[in-house]
Amino acid sequence: MGNRMPQVQPVTDPLPDTPRSASKAASIPLAVAYAALPLATAALHGTGPGPEAAPFLPWLILAGFGTVWAILFRRSGVPVKKRFLFEVLIFAALTTLFYLRRDALLYQLEIALPYIRELGPVWIIGFSILWAATFGLPDRGAFQRYGALLGALCVADLAVGAFLLNGVPVERWAGNPDLLAGLLLVALAAGLGPEDGGGWTDGFGHPALRALILLGLAACLSRTGLFAAGWILLFFGRGSKLRRALTALLLFLLLAATFVLPYAQADGARYLDYWLWAQSVALFLRDPGVLLTGAGIGQALPFAIPPELAPIWERIMHTPALLGAHLPQVESFWLRALLAWGAPPTLACLAGVFVLLARRMTPMGAGLSAVLFAQGMSTPLFHAPALGVPLGLALVLALSAPRGPAAASPAPRTPASPGTDDADPAREWKMRPL
Repeated sequence: MGNRMPQVQPVTDPLPDTPRSASKAASIPLAVAYAALPLATAALHGTGPGPEAAPFLPWLILAGFGTVWAILFRRSGVPVKKRFLFEVLIFAALTTLFYLRRDALLYQLEIALPYIRELGPVWIIGFSILWAATFGLPDRGAFQRYGALLGALCVADLAVGAFLLNGVPVERWAGNPDLLAGLLLVALAAGLGPEDGGGWTDGFGHPALRALILLGLAACLSRTGLFAAGWILLFFGRGSKLRRALTALLLFLLLAATFVLPYAQADGARYLDYWLWAQSVALFLRDPGVLLTGAGIGQALPFAIPPELAPIWERIMHTPALLGAHLPQVESFWLRALLAWGAPPTLACLAGVFVLLARRMTPMGAGLSAVLFAQGMSTPLFHAPALGVPLGLALVLALSAPRGPAAASPAPRTPASPGTDDADPAREWKMRPL
């Protein structure tokens, strides 16, 4: 008794900006994008033409699963009261009603549908944020493991296609090579540089994983993908400067070789992309006002398809050339954004993302910036959910505070000796190009 005061154990609260711990379901979108969809696409490749699959269907199913989970559970899987089962029933009833009356509802939204479609990046980024808030964020090791799996699949895809066709296949059984390269680049960025004591686990930075990711990128033969990979490794990669420079040089040499490789068929899709870029630049030069306001949403783009290009257009786009070109047929994310919304909103969104990444400068954030810039030239990015969702989750992860005990109480840093490379990552030479 006496005057002794009871000892109070200090309570350590997590940092407000520390992401909640991830559950086992956090990596489900990565499993779908990196493994399930490419394997399903490869399996269905030999079945012949069939009904076109809806690219948003797997993600709508995941969105429904996440909604039901958020209704039934709170805070790391603790079940709530049974009365919340009523919310699940209401959600199921509304979902069933929408499915049964989807034609009538879509007809009522016919005027707004083009705008809803062009706002696809908002829905995909929102899905990524809500998924992270519900299940937590997948760690960087998960990105690398699934990236290595996809890299091995891309290598096998190229080998089998080249053997059967006696040439380099343009389209792969596993999907569009530019989209596959985008997924591999996200995985490559997830393995860049150690975070500031962030407690990353699960095989982060394993050389075998990086090797499989790089081999997959080489097998994709995506020109923008090879350029972005060389850029990322040269300026933001791990290891000595000489090794990074040699690896980047090999990637750039492979990029140059893609212009002379013996492809198994005419590269009509890539030619159409170049033609759309050329026509759009000519339109901007001819009418600079279009660059400010956009060419309009829900109508044909203001350039005609020449007769000599009509057969290629109809074979690849599956629409008559007389109907003209429309925004959903533009593969490049940045070109589509310029034609839809104009330069001011597009540049404002791009600057906003770069400012957010620069507030917490890391090699992963710098690598993702390179992915946004380069792959946005050749792929739909956030208009394609199979690439947009993993990229959105990676951006949320790069913008989040480090996880783990070391993040809450970082160990004191000792002054670096003159011969060591222990400087602030933001001041390293390899971070300056960002």
